[in-house]
Amino acid sequence: MELICKEALEAKLMLCMDMNRTDWSYNKMIMANKMLEILDQEPIIEERKHGYWIEHPEHPVGDCSICGERVPIYSGSKKYKICPYCGAIMDGEEK
Repeated sequence: MELICKEALEAKLMLCMDMNRTDWSYNKMIMANKMLEILDQEPIIEERKHGYWIEHPEHPVGDCSICGERVPIYSGSKKYKICPYCGAIMDGEEK
C-alpha cells in the first residue's frame, strides 16, 4: 500500500476541473468531479509512527518503543527497519 496526500490530490483535481481550460472536455470535468467524490469517501489511514528499538544487552531481543512488542534483534544491519507488529519505522534514537 502506498500512502498519498489527499489534500494534494484534491488540489490537482480541482485545477483539472478549471472551467477555463481549453484542453478539457465537459466529460473529463464530470470524471474529475466523480473522482473527488470517491476520494472524499475513502477512509483516513493513520500516518506511520517513528520509533526505536529498546535493546537488552543480555539477550538478542529488542522492544519496540511504540507498541512494546519484543522481537529478535541481530547485530549490525540485520535489525528490523520496521516493527513487524505495529509497522512503526525504526529510525529514531533511544532517549
